[in-house]
Amino acid sequence: MKHNKIIPAVSIGVILTVGLTAFAYFTDNRNADNTITPAENILEISEEYIPPVEQNTGDNIYKKEVSVVNYSNAPCYVRVYMDFSGSTIRSRSYLSNDPYQSSDSFYSAERTTDDNTYISHLSTAAPNWTFVPDDDPSVLAGYYYYTLPVQSGETTDPLFTYVKTVNATADEIRQYDISVYAESVQLSDMQGNAYQDYAHAWEDILTS
Repeated sequence: MKHNKIIPAVSIGVILTVGLTAFAYFTDNRNADNTITPAENILEISEEYIPPVEQNTGDNIYKKEVSVVNYSNAPCYVRVYMDFSGSTIRSRSYLSNDPYQSSDSFYSAERTTDDNTYISHLSTAAPNWTFVPDDDPSVLAGYYYYTLPVQSGETTDPLFTYVKTVNATADEIRQYDISVYAESVQLSDMQGNAYQDYAHAWEDILTS
């Protein structure tokens, strides 16, 4: 007789601004003799980070390109949590995915669905990503979801590429962090049935 079990959070690492925390959901088959054969889920956040030499008053723009690499032996769906270390810094910060850093490509980093936020412009800035608002009643709330399966060895499109923080006065200049971590789930359930899409996969694993 075989019994199935979900084993979460096996691989963990930490980064803020210069790093990340990444972990994946693992599945395994447990036999009557207690042998466990886990399927492999290995993620890495690919981050090209070029910090400013120093912060000044006015606009401070620097490169922080965030993507996720699937080093697993199977395709998976990916989600990312990203936020600034404080609401004050977040309110003065902006995100862009435009390689030319045009001024009209930067949108507010606030975690709301207002018209001026980056979250509200993902359909054009990062079209393969979507965000489920913090106040959404579902278990998906608060995360960026990559809507396409990420094949083994593949990398997601960048979630964002540039960060801008605006300091109106010298008193507003301070060190801050951007926290990023990622999770993944495989494309089928424990019975081998394929999930309909990323939302179905995450709802199933988070409510199991």
